[in-house]
Amino acid sequence: MKKLYRNIIVLFIASCFSALIFVEEQASAQTKNTANSTSPSKAKKSPTANAKPTPNSTSVGKKPDITPTATSLQIIVTATAVSIRQQPSARSNRLMTVKLGKILLVIEKNGAAYRVQYAQGKSGWISAAYAKDFQFANRDEIYREIADRYSKNKALDFAVALEVAEFLRIAQASAGTFELQADLSLKRLRVLGSALKTIPSGKSETFPYKSFLKANEKEVVYSEPSGEWYVRSDLFWELHGNFIKLPTAEEIAWEAARNPMPGECEGYINCNLYQLRATDAEYLNFYPNGKYSKKALQSINNLLDISVAAMNNKALYTPLTDVGERAEFNRFLTELRAIISKVPHFEKSRALQQISQLGEGYK
Repeated sequence: MKKLYRNIIVLFIASCFSALIFVEEQASAQTKNTANSTSPSKAKKSPTANAKPTPNSTSVGKKPDITPTATSLQIIVTATAVSIRQQPSARSNRLMTVKLGKILLVIEKNGAAYRVQYAQGKSGWISAAYAKDFQFANRDEIYREIADRYSKNKALDFAVALEVAEFLRIAQASAGTFELQADLSLKRLRVLGSALKTIPSGKSETFPYKSFLKANEKEVVYSEPSGEWYVRSDLFWELHGNFIKLPTAEEIAWEAARNPMPGECEGYINCNLYQLRATDAEYLNFYPNGKYSKKALQSINNLLDISVAAMNNKALYTPLTDVGERAEFNRFLTELRAIISKVPHFEKSRALQQISQLGEGYK
């Protein structure tokens, strides 16, 4: 019996010792997991408009140069072609250039500059004047601020316009509201148009314009008479359709109406009427009493004046002899008359009178 009790006591002591070892191992493992969860390679980062900052690789036996933590600050670059330098000084050697909207992980801040991680295991300094603290939760405010600043500049050079357009493309895709998506998309098309205006005549096949036009070939169109490139108008109208229930929709429609169209009518009446129908009349079709309705009506009256004058001038008059042309002509007049009749401004009487004159003149 004593031998039995002795065996039981030995087993109990052994089990207690094993349990103690297990607890110590779990505690050690938990400590390691906690350390790993805050290491650069395991840190959970907020999603950003650009690629996530690349964590550092740690070589065995070598202390990493950069050791950000999960709570490290991120900044967004708020200007184009910003330099990262070796030291926090404008006279220091440039290490590289970063684009507008780039998200960078901050290692430290020294006065008016940030030390940032710009590549795997590499860091440099960027001026705080060209960056802003960034959190994914406040991205909309930052995107809007940057977009407003650059969209007000009507004289962007080619390189700047390209960088801004690319930033707006990325920003609108991650914007938190439909309203901001619409606004950034519209501003992107405007900036794209600004870039196209800077292309010198006859230089479309030269660097860097050729590659730019190739990359954006689905969004641009060439006008041979003027030798210029334009943003395709249907992109504005498509954007308008996507956001038609938002207040921004009217601004998009007016931008579409003002966007230049390729080609030249050369006095051909159906071409003139088509341009009216596709621009100012299309705006009035959606917004007969809109913010720009008087301007649209004035533009229609001016173009109808030219068409009536050309009709009365026999040297410029081109009769419609084809049945299809006449049918198209009558359809344009019918649609224009219906749209303009809904406009509440008295100037519409002049436009309706001109439409009647054209109808009689081309019988």
